[in-house]
Amino acid sequence: MKTHRKQYKTILSLVLRTIAVNKKRCFLAVLGIIIGISAVTTMASLGFSSQQQLITELQKLGTNMLIIESGIVLPNRSRRIIEVDTMTEKDIPLIKNGVDGINAIAPVFLRPGIVRTEEISVVTTSIATRPPFMQISSLDISEGSSFSDEDVNQAQPVILLGQTVASLLFNNTDPIGKSVILNNTDLKVIGVIAEKGLDANNEDLDNMVIIPLTTAQKLGILGIKEYLTHIYIEVKQTEIIPRVKEEIQPILRASHNLNENEPDDFNIIDQAQLLAAQTDILGSVRNLINVLAIITLLGGGLGITAVQLISIRERIWEIGLHRALGARQKDIAFQFIFESTILGGIGGLVGAVFGVIFPVAIALAFSLTPIIAWSMLIISLFISVLIGIVAGIYPAFYASKLNPVVALRS
Repeated sequence: MKTHRKQYKTILSLVLRTIAVNKKRCFLAVLGIIIGISAVTTMASLGFSSQQQLITELQKLGTNMLIIESGIVLPNRSRRIIEVDTMTEKDIPLIKNGVDGINAIAPVFLRPGIVRTEEISVVTTSIATRPPFMQISSLDISEGSSFSDEDVNQAQPVILLGQTVASLLFNNTDPIGKSVILNNTDLKVIGVIAEKGLDANNEDLDNMVIIPLTTAQKLGILGIKEYLTHIYIEVKQTEIIPRVKEEIQPILRASHNLNENEPDDFNIIDQAQLLAAQTDILGSVRNLINVLAIITLLGGGLGITAVQLISIRERIWEIGLHRALGARQKDIAFQFIFESTILGGIGGLVGAVFGVIFPVAIALAFSLTPIIAWSMLIISLFISVLIGIVAGIYPAFYASKLNPVVALRS
């Protein structure tokens, strides 16, 4: 037992000496493993951080919110591509009275718009709606006040500005009571919406303006007549969302006079769907990066194999001397496998360090919560060692088969 321990210590010292003498070569050998491990861990960690950000942003909007989107969703497509004008305010009382568990409901017409003063113009999202929209979307007023039911009934020319719009148009001065022009129509600013920040798609939720739906219809501000692009619904409890969705569908189909063979001309979206869709996208990106990382790891394994073969050619005399002094073929094979294993382990450890540093730095740079994929990190370390072992098998076999006499003569 002591003889074996001494032998293993001797092999370890030889391996460490070889690595110390050939630092640059060994670094190039493990570079692929370092890149692969750090890439896999970084992408996995950023995926978790992004998913957490998605959940946080969706919770800001309200987990008990449903959005009915007007339009026909074609088969095998994930987005509305055919807009229709069948959804109107007549659908609102039908849904509210026909479905239990609805806390609030609001009609919405949404379009891009240009809001401006005499000096500055801002491209923004224009929303025409009624007061319940503010509650459903969890929007608060930071300055001034929101418009009332009376403002809607009288089609008052008033407008609410998002924080970004207010800042750009009025340079952080008080905009309340001042006039802006939305699509060539003068409107009076009565309130500024509290800051919401960026959503999960990195879109600015503060770059929007809200006006009464009747004002938009009467003055033709957004080019609309009677139809809606969306209906926003606040459900009393998150648990009943599936039932509410199921009950809304036949009501809208009947209201829109759709026969059995016609597809829905609307799409009912809940927060779980939004999260699932975004998670699927993140998963696809992660899968692509993982494939690239695996290819890089395999390249790293080939790099170790190449370096080992070069090392064997340079150390033929050393191998012959070891054999002459009594080293067996399996001792020589073990030495080179052990050497490649250490190289793989070193590459894995360095890659793991970068796999912790990179996701934290990137997450902080993009205002995400840093989350480290520790499970992926451990698996990657194991894979790096395994690659080192596999990469050393052929060089070890080659070295062990060298004729000691020929090796000494070299």
